[in-house]
Amino acid sequence: MKKIALNGEWRLNNERTGEQYAAQVPGFVQKDLMSAGVIPSEQETLFEPIVEWVEHDDWTYCRSFELSADQLSADGLTLVMEGVDTYAEVVLNGRIIGQTDNMFIAHRFDISGAAQQQNELVVRLSSPTRVLQEKERQFGDPLLQWNGIPARLFGRKAQYGYGWDWGPRLVTVGIHKPIYIEVQERCSSDNLTYNITHLSEERAILNVTVTASAVGAISREANILCQLYDGDVLVAETAEPSVQLSQDGTETTLTLVVHKPKRWYPIGYGDQSMYTLMAAVTADCKTAALSRQIGLREVTLKQPYDKQGRKFIIEVNGIPMLCKGVNWIPLTLYPGLDTKADYAAEIDGIVEANMNMIRIWGGGYYENPDFYAECDRRGVMVWQDFMFACGDYPDDDAFCELVRKEARYVIETYNQHPSIVLWCGNNENQHFVENSRKKRKNGYGEKLYFEVLADECARDANRPYWPTSPFSYSVDEGHNDNDYGDQHYWHVWGQGSPYENYQTINGRFLSEFGMQSYPSIRVLDQVDREADLRHAKFQVIQKAPNGTQRLLYYTVGDYRLPSNKRDFVYVNQLMQANALRLGVEHWISRMPDTSGALIWQWSDLWPSISWSIVDYDKVKKPSYYYMKRTFQTPNALLRVVQGDEQAGLFLVHEKGDFQGEIEVSFYDIIDEQVVRTDKLEANGSGYRSTRVSTIQLGGHDPARTVVFVRLLQGGQVLADNSYLIGKPYQLALKPASLRLEQHEEDGVLVANITSDVFAKDVCLPNLSAKLSDNYFDLRAGESRTIRIEGLKADERLVPTCLNEAVRSAEYI
Repeated sequence: MKKIALNGEWRLNNERTGEQYAAQVPGFVQKDLMSAGVIPSEQETLFEPIVEWVEHDDWTYCRSFELSADQLSADGLTLVMEGVDTYAEVVLNGRIIGQTDNMFIAHRFDISGAAQQQNELVVRLSSPTRVLQEKERQFGDPLLQWNGIPARLFGRKAQYGYGWDWGPRLVTVGIHKPIYIEVQERCSSDNLTYNITHLSEERAILNVTVTASAVGAISREANILCQLYDGDVLVAETAEPSVQLSQDGTETTLTLVVHKPKRWYPIGYGDQSMYTLMAAVTADCKTAALSRQIGLREVTLKQPYDKQGRKFIIEVNGIPMLCKGVNWIPLTLYPGLDTKADYAAEIDGIVEANMNMIRIWGGGYYENPDFYAECDRRGVMVWQDFMFACGDYPDDDAFCELVRKEARYVIETYNQHPSIVLWCGNNENQHFVENSRKKRKNGYGEKLYFEVLADECARDANRPYWPTSPFSYSVDEGHNDNDYGDQHYWHVWGQGSPYENYQTINGRFLSEFGMQSYPSIRVLDQVDREADLRHAKFQVIQKAPNGTQRLLYYTVGDYRLPSNKRDFVYVNQLMQANALRLGVEHWISRMPDTSGALIWQWSDLWPSISWSIVDYDKVKKPSYYYMKRTFQTPNALLRVVQGDEQAGLFLVHEKGDFQGEIEVSFYDIIDEQVVRTDKLEANGSGYRSTRVSTIQLGGHDPARTVVFVRLLQGGQVLADNSYLIGKPYQLALKPASLRLEQHEEDGVLVANITSDVFAKDVCLPNLSAKLSDNYFDLRAGESRTIRIEGLKADERLVPTCLNEAVRSAEYI
């Protein structure tokens, strides 16, 4: 089979005005208009009302292409559109060849009867908002939602485009994935999937399903060869010599037996072994082939009962996972355009932060295959939501069938990836299901999550299905239980509770929680260097209700309010780090009673004031480095509860047994000396956290005491964490003199920072470069080395610390 690519430059017409523009495919109308200077870009943060007209107009993409005589005489010609956003009529040489109504799936159209030597292809895109509002009117019953407009619920389109509490309204329109023509002879290989029916040390048994079609005839006889390779070595092979293929597609299941199989493991637990699965379909001496990179592993969701309720544990190859990671929203406002390099850079940052799981949030987009391939390669587990979020969804037959088709496509496209360890039906829709049950027997969307998606996911034996998040499987009020299932905890931030409340929440798997902060000064200066934080350009990037007030409330709880913008942003970001660290350390110290902590959210897709730990310019906030130290393993954590005179000391050893020692040092920041040291054996068995001891805090002044906790094994320091026994504003910090020395080493910039006194949260701020460490505490005379890669020409190394950011407004 040959492919004729139709990507590149197209003509774009506005059907209302008649204006014509140059367009790039893959791409979006808004992106082309921004490139042409017709509308402002998202960096101009007041752009939303200026660009909204685009979503209300109809747009037409056009291009010409040629086909040779040999191509025209082929048995089959199929136009493949891997992604269209969203409602399109496709016309070839004046003939309508198909329509699209779902941006999440590929569309295939037979063009054999319409193709000519000289061809004109036209894709007419209707206003998505007009189409969705008409569907809303036809449905009749009002549907409720958070974020965006109710009409968004009626379309299979990225929901965040209608605006969320961390992003703008930019309702995209376009041909956003590759488009090409397949030239087919005799037969086509349409899909290749597999299920693992047995996996042990001795052998693996795979049921491989090959879907193939006859081309140019009602039916054809074919043979199918299926092979599995470990690198270049053939390790298993089977064939079906006589299969009758139909025009509509025939599924054939073959069995492969692999001896002494290599397993795929999450990062830190073993190798990420991958195989190449190949299938060749041959009819009348013409062959169509498919291949997939696959990994062999077993995933189970265990929910054993205990005194509290039921645990929620994802096991991979029989090992219980402590799932440490982030929630993922799309990287940009333009879903589907991200490259392999984009994904590699983001996932590298996640791995560097000692995280092992990403939850793909249900209001965004199924990421490109390169994303999942990179997760496979790096050993990062993926919790994959289906694309439903925060609202009632219709449950009429037509919509259910649309969703069923989407689910089958998604599962068949992505089930090859061992990194995907869980399918989840939606994000936060159980609240709406239960609310709508008050007026109807079954809540809106209930059929989608508990029947349609459940049935389709049952076809995939390689991973479990969880119907909704959060969820507990209790009979009534089935969402967000503290003792069962997964939990989204938003009383902190959402209801203004002190972040110390995290220590009272003993959820079984925290799949969402978060704290906001401002982006870096680097991002704020790109918006407007001179504007204050109440300027309209900054107010508009705060999408959370009462967000500015809440940021002030939480920040003043931890710090004296600085007298200038730059210092305020610094301490505000530190507050976010304090809050996340306190919650995460509480939950991972409970393993296996709590088995997951996934922070909301990883990154920003515009210059947001948000819950991200990496901002729009790829500057990693203090939270990133705090989490990197918290998530390292093995680790020693001190759970300090404000007001308590004692703290629990925990050994985290989720990768198995551990023997070592913990050194707890009380450091006086006024006298610059250690005033007390406790040394304890640190022994733990199993995949869990172990409480080592109780540390007495009474008698130590929170204004002058910092507690350092070191984990050692064989004299080597494996982890070094510091804790306050009060709030940061209580510290009697002295002016610090930070000395920076730098040199190059193997092409990497190496910076050494030394302080003459105790220095709190020492950092090289506002750098989008990759730093090995940042935002750490230094004792007097102590040095820390930071390795820096990718420093931009406009970035300077200027160390600072909290000691220098205490010039506060005099009244507070």
